[in-house]
Amino acid sequence: MKKTRLVACLAGVTALVSAQAAVAEAPLSASVLEFADAETLFVADSAGGKVHAYTLPGAGAAPEAMVPYNLLDLDAQIADAVGADLRGITYHDLEVHPVTQDAYVAATVTIDGARQSHVFSVTRDGVVTPLDLAGLPSTSFTIDDAPDETVTFWRDIPATTFTVTDLDFADGDLFVSGLSTGEFASTLRRVPYPFGDGATSTGVEIYHAAHGQAETRAPIRAMSVLDIGGTPTVVAAYTCTPLVTIPVSDLVDGANISGRTIAELGYGSTPLEVLSFTAFDMEGNGQPLVLVINREMDADLITLPDLEEAASAPGIMQPVSYLGDTAGVETTPVPLSGVFQAAEQDAQFLLTLRRNIDTGAMDLVSFRKGAYLRLSEFVSEYNFPDYRYADNQFSEQTRVFQNMLKADEGFPDLAR
Repeated sequence: MKKTRLVACLAGVTALVSAQAAVAEAPLSASVLEFADAETLFVADSAGGKVHAYTLPGAGAAPEAMVPYNLLDLDAQIADAVGADLRGITYHDLEVHPVTQDAYVAATVTIDGARQSHVFSVTRDGVVTPLDLAGLPSTSFTIDDAPDETVTFWRDIPATTFTVTDLDFADGDLFVSGLSTGEFASTLRRVPYPFGDGATSTGVEIYHAAHGQAETRAPIRAMSVLDIGGTPTVVAAYTCTPLVTIPVSDLVDGANISGRTIAELGYGSTPLEVLSFTAFDMEGNGQPLVLVINREMDADLITLPDLEEAASAPGIMQPVSYLGDTAGVETTPVPLSGVFQAAEQDAQFLLTLRRNIDTGAMDLVSFRKGAYLRLSEFVSEYNFPDYRYADNQFSEQTRVFQNMLKADEGFPDLAR
C-alpha cells in the first residue's frame, strides 16, 4: 500500500487554558478518563469545559497474576450498584488502574428519571463502586475557548460534547484533543501537570484522502503519544479514517500547524482508541505494535517499524481513487467487533467494553494481545466432541493456542 503523510494545518488559537487550585468539584459530565499514576485520575468534563485531576485513595495491591476479565452484562451490575434504569446507561470511556488493574468506567446513568454522570471502579469479580468525585481532592484547568453550546450536530448533539475527545498523559504533560471556537476548530492542547502555567493550544489541519481536501474543523477522535524514531509524536486518528502524525515539538501556543497523513484506513468509521504495546508469540518473541480500534470497522494492527517508516515519508496529499479505498501504512485487519472502548490491561491483555451482539448487554472482557478473538463466541469444527487434532506441527500449535484461550475465557475444563 502507498505510504501516507498527514498534512495538518492549524489555525491561530491562543492557549486559552486556565488552572484552578485544589478544590473538590464534581464534573458536569465524565467523558474521557486517563491515569497519570496510581493516585491521579484525569476526568474530562466536556459539558463543563474542564479537565479535573482527582487524587484517589491509596492504591490496593497489584494482582498476583495477569488474570483476564470475563464480566458479562455490566449494565445489570451498574444498575444494581446505584439503582439506575437498566436501559438508561450510556458508556463514555474505559481506563485500567496502573497498579490494581481495576477497570474505571465513565458513564451517564438514569436514576428516577434524572441523568447523572458517574465514574465507576469495577473489579474482576464484578464489584462495582461509584467514585465520590466531589469528595476527592482535585485540581482542574478550564478550557476557555470551548465550542459554543448553541451549536448542534444532527439537531440534538451539542458541539460541547466534543470539547474533549481524548486524553493522553506523557512525560509530565497532559495532551487534550477536541474542539474550540473559530474556523480552525480542531485543537490539540498540551498542559503541564501539576496544572499551572505553560499550557499551549494549537490548531491542527490535516489532509483527508477519503474526502479529497484539507480539513480544519473535525477533531482528533483518538490519539497516543509515542516515540517515533526517537521523536515524541502524537499519533492521531480522525473520523472516516485518516491516521496522522504530529511531532510534539510542533505544538506551539497559538500556531496553526499541519500534521502528516500517514494512512487512509477507510471511510464511514469512528476511531475509538490508538493503543501501543508489545505482543508476544507462543515462543516468547515480542513485537511492538500500534492498534487503531474502530467503531464501525475491523481494528487496524500496525507494526511500529512500518509506522516509523510512514512517519518519515512525505505523507498523503492526494485523494484515494474511489470511496472505500485505503492508502498509506500497511495494516492487518483484526476482527474486534462490538468494541465500544478499550484500554491496555497488563503485559498480556487488553480490556474492552464490548457490546454483546447476542444479548445486547455491555460486557467487560479481556482479549489476549496478539490474538484478538474470544474463542467461546464461535462454534466451529474444533468444538465437536469427536474432533481430533491432526498429527502435525500446525495442528499442535493450534491445540496449545486454543487451550490457552479456553482457560482465559473460563473454560479450562474443555482443554484437549
